[in-house]
Amino acid sequence: MKTFLQTRLIPATVLCLLSTPGLALVGGGITGGQIEPVTQQVEQRARQAVERAMDRRLQEQVRSQAADVRKQLEELPARVPVRTSDGQQAFNDVALENGFRAVEFQWLVTGTAAEIASLDQSGITVLETRQLSGLGMTLARFQVSENLDSRKALEAALPELADRLDRNHIYRPQTNSGANADAIRPQWQSQCTGSLAIGMVDTSIATDHPVFANARIVQERFLEVAEGRLKDTSDHGTAVASLIVGSRKGQWPARLPEATVYNASVFHSQQARLSGATLSHLLEGLNWLTRQPVSVINISLTGPDNRLLAAAISALRDQDILLVAAVGNQGPAASPLYPAAYDGVLGITAADESGQLYRWANRGEQVMFAGPGVSVPVARPGGDMVTDDGTSLASPVIAATLACRRAELAEQPAIDSLIRQARDLGEPGRDPAFGHGFLDL
Repeated sequence: MKTFLQTRLIPATVLCLLSTPGLALVGGGITGGQIEPVTQQVEQRARQAVERAMDRRLQEQVRSQAADVRKQLEELPARVPVRTSDGQQAFNDVALENGFRAVEFQWLVTGTAAEIASLDQSGITVLETRQLSGLGMTLARFQVSENLDSRKALEAALPELADRLDRNHIYRPQTNSGANADAIRPQWQSQCTGSLAIGMVDTSIATDHPVFANARIVQERFLEVAEGRLKDTSDHGTAVASLIVGSRKGQWPARLPEATVYNASVFHSQQARLSGATLSHLLEGLNWLTRQPVSVINISLTGPDNRLLAAAISALRDQDILLVAAVGNQGPAASPLYPAAYDGVLGITAADESGQLYRWANRGEQVMFAGPGVSVPVARPGGDMVTDDGTSLASPVIAATLACRRAELAEQPAIDSLIRQARDLGEPGRDPAFGHGFLDL
């Protein structure tokens, strides 16, 4: 491909050079005996043209594959079975009237032991009870009959628990499947050194990838169900972690070279290139992170507002743990997505290196900062590198930056320092597209 492109592009470059003042053919040569320098210029311009063409091709591949993933999500059947790693059906992933998805007939509630005992009534089956002490919750997951499968019906049946129950929603990561990027050289530097700790809620991380050879990663999986363990997936978490602690000697420095990443793996594999996280597993992962020495958690997933998720976020904020979250890739007209839209969470959007906003990025008051999230080189399980798009990829960059600040500053001064250093884009001041501006420190 490179040879073909060079063959097509060099003649045009030569014509450009020959039209440059001071360069003229004389007797089959070039005036002043400048053959070698001109040849080098021709080759350099041809090479640059080839690279630009390859970049455009990669961007088109990313856009095409992103459209495929988006189409898959839009065309998910109303009911999709989710299976364990040994093929047992664990539950159905179903579409709701508001466009979000949840575990069929499953709800969650928090309460005292006596309140949870009150669930023992016709049409309700308690599946499990868990003590999430780090979040200050006793969590019950229960199944209801079809006639009770609505908020109105459950509020009537359980009036004393009405403000503490919600569906077992399913949340999605916010990137697209990328194109090959072996030739792409990331353009960033380490942000800070020192023994930092940063949290992640994501898929598993493929720690055997070469970019993690010198990385410190601690991860725990939260995929257990009564039928066994759900199928694991590692694409998304590997990409996100590579933007924090991934490195290639002499080429790709880790943003946080001495940090330890604590990753709560909560996403199960569903269909090709799709994954999801149930709220019950997400809450377990967040609870585990409260026991780790983290002051910042990156959470590159989105979904609906949920009473129990809001309570968990509030509990984390009470412990001075900051959450950095992707705002979502549903487009500029989409409604706010969560957890990015909760008070106290730093919502992150994506832009390209020239400052253009990612075209599928959500907008709104929840946007706090923009980070690099278009045609970003990331690691993929198996040892490959790909380019990818999405607010999920901008979020860990800001999370890494914030973790550096939190190592030296209290919470609000750390955020204020990012506001001061953000490059204002869009409308003057904070705006619903870029927030306070673009950050890539």
